[in-house]
Amino acid sequence: MNTFRLTRITAELALAGLLLSGISGCAIMSEEECYATNWYEKGYQDGTQGKGSSVLGEYVSACSKYVNVDRTGYNQGRREGAEVFCEPSRAFDLGIQGYTLTDICRGTRHESEFVSQYQAGHVIYDMGKQIEEIDKHLSEVSELMSSGAYRGDVYDRLRSDYRYLEQLRYHAENDYNKLRNANGRNVTVRNYRNEINRMPFPDALSDARVIRDNIAEADREIDRIRHDMDDIRRRMDKTSDDHLYHRLRKQWECLKNADHWVRRKLEESKHDYHPRRIDFSRERKHCSF
Repeated sequence: MNTFRLTRITAELALAGLLLSGISGCAIMSEEECYATNWYEKGYQDGTQGKGSSVLGEYVSACSKYVNVDRTGYNQGRREGAEVFCEPSRAFDLGIQGYTLTDICRGTRHESEFVSQYQAGHVIYDMGKQIEEIDKHLSEVSELMSSGAYRGDVYDRLRSDYRYLEQLRYHAENDYNKLRNANGRNVTVRNYRNEINRMPFPDALSDARVIRDNIAEADREIDRIRHDMDDIRRRMDKTSDDHLYHRLRKQWECLKNADHWVRRKLEESKHDYHPRRIDFSRERKHCSF
């Protein structure tokens, strides 16, 4: 469990893209830009956009072959721009939007308050992401269960996992609401990412996926067999050569047996505790004579 001190929770937020565009990305500059850049202004601009200190190294790497980068001017401008960016009143909004904070506020006047407000918003954002992860698992388990392809033990394990995930979802949503309504109180919430991995039957999903893939491959193989059987039947109908007819008839019977084998092996895999992927083409390949 993790405890977070929430210093301020605002009302419902609808911040749309504040400072999120252009914050991350390539800092490579062209030769013309290197010559034309006012490094103090560049630093100030980067500071107000929340860019990390490492970006200066990218500028130096891009421009050193053309000009000497004014590191002093850049750093001075970035420090002044950082004071603008690191305004505590915007920190919570950035956190709840999932903005990735750089080292921009290190050493600024309001560093402590800004980081505290940012973290208060970010834990809410992170809890929302944990709920999304639970929902993703719930959706996959539900889809597998509703397919009607699973029998006995595999289905029972999936159902147990689904019920477990439903309970996680319920508690995670409660924690999310507690965080949003904490109003500065200490709030204890659970780490649901760890708990997702503690499903009663964590291997049920992987087993169900194997069965799902076996079903898809078996269907494709049955289509191939049926196609070959139809082709052989047409050749049998056209030939007047008794030897060829009997050879084709034998091949057709072989394919018919291969079809039965595929269907039988597929049904068996649905009941296996830990099913394995099956090479359904094996029997059909034996019919090429």
